[in-house]
Amino acid sequence: MRTQTVLAALTVASVGLHGAEKGDPMKVDVVEYQERVIYHSPEAPGYTSWVGLWDLTDGRLCLDFRQLTGPRDSPVSTVPLLESTDGGATWRVVPRGVSGAGTGAGGIYQMGQESGRGMAVLDGGRTRVRPVWPPGDLNESGYTLRSADGGQTWADRAYPLPLETWRVWPTLIRPLRDGRLVLFAGCWRRGELTAGSTTPRLLRKMMFVSVDQGRSWGSPIGLMGPDRGVCEESDFCELPNGDLFWVHRCELFPDHLTDLPPGAARMGPEPPVSYWYSDRKQSLVRRQGDTFAPEEPTAAPFPHSGYPLVLGTKEGVILHLATDGVYWTGDVGRTWQRLDMPGTSYYPKGLQLPGGRVLVIGHVGSDDVYGTVDQSIRQQSFRLQVTRQE
Repeated sequence: MRTQTVLAALTVASVGLHGAEKGDPMKVDVVEYQERVIYHSPEAPGYTSWVGLWDLTDGRLCLDFRQLTGPRDSPVSTVPLLESTDGGATWRVVPRGVSGAGTGAGGIYQMGQESGRGMAVLDGGRTRVRPVWPPGDLNESGYTLRSADGGQTWADRAYPLPLETWRVWPTLIRPLRDGRLVLFAGCWRRGELTAGSTTPRLLRKMMFVSVDQGRSWGSPIGLMGPDRGVCEESDFCELPNGDLFWVHRCELFPDHLTDLPPGAARMGPEPPVSYWYSDRKQSLVRRQGDTFAPEEPTAAPFPHSGYPLVLGTKEGVILHLATDGVYWTGDVGRTWQRLDMPGTSYYPKGLQLPGGRVLVIGHVGSDDVYGTVDQSIRQQSFRLQVTRQE
């Protein structure tokens, strides 16, 4: 067991970004910490990446991920499905898989039509809405699909923005407490992809709301313009008052900058092939009646670490979980404290079970080419113990 104590004069926010004006000091303990590898490919080195995790609310948890096997120059791509009926204590492989030629390069979202990554689950698992990553054909775009029979069949293809004028990278769908769905995507107008570049420098972070369980999406709500950083990776949690608290991965190219910010890390080859550096920002999206009003993003104190994971907990604190560490805030982002526990695996997905245990699952490795790193699927679990100080 690993226990950690942090003392700070913070408040558990029940309203918006600024929380209550006054509150009792609090301490946060991590207890009953456990970690283990729950899956390894039948081959070594294994390639198992890009986890999707969801709760069917009937006592079952499911996760899937991309797996490559076979020769490195012509691998077979499958999407194994694991199921747990005991809160992640044990997992069993459910027969299922999407086979096809793999690229061997570890394409992040090219996981086949049955991937549950970023999927929203409603009605005890019977209704599911998932984002579909666009193919390499630039004439296409990302969209969502809906299933009314537990994922057996999929229909209701819905493009968040007009196909003729926009290209969309959808990555996340999440239900709100009132039954609506929020879709997050990186979006750019056609013609904005610079020649020789693999990533649009004018990508906008946008959210969309559905009132009909994903059959259609409302008007785009812009969260961040390209001048503040581009990337199709953001995560959020819903606050008690209906506001949404976001953490964004933000990439900037050299033509976004006059000087490289202090501490910024180069991300790869010289532009325009890759991003210049990666950063984190946070923002609040205020609920105003049936719509939302985004506020300006501000700097978040986290280094680059792939896809962010944001988790609002029953204890009233918000967690940011990533490979560099796990942080908590009791005042909705004004201040953060790091917990004394290991960082997550890469591109983590997580949830809090009804009994309070937090479950986090990701893949060991990084953006690895098939056959170069021995990847596996790693699970961490723990409880939070939050107490007020006298």
